[in-house]
Amino acid sequence: MTISVKIKDKLARKIKKISEETRRDSSYHFNKALENYISEQEDLKEALKRLNDKNDSLITSKQLKKSLGL
Repeated sequence: MTISVKIKDKLARKIKKISEETRRDSSYHFNKALENYISEQEDLKEALKRLNDKNDSLITSKQLKKSLGL
């Protein structure tokens, strides 16, 4: 799918440089960046959901380490 977006000149220069260094086109890098951003947003949404769930019990890092045998 083709999507047109406006990006800042500074970002465009950085992507161009990275593309030249890696010999990958800018679309590759934009896709990777968007995949990472979306994954982080999904993780954040899930973490907030769990944090606000009154029925979900929390454990300390000490309890976690003990349960993992660390």
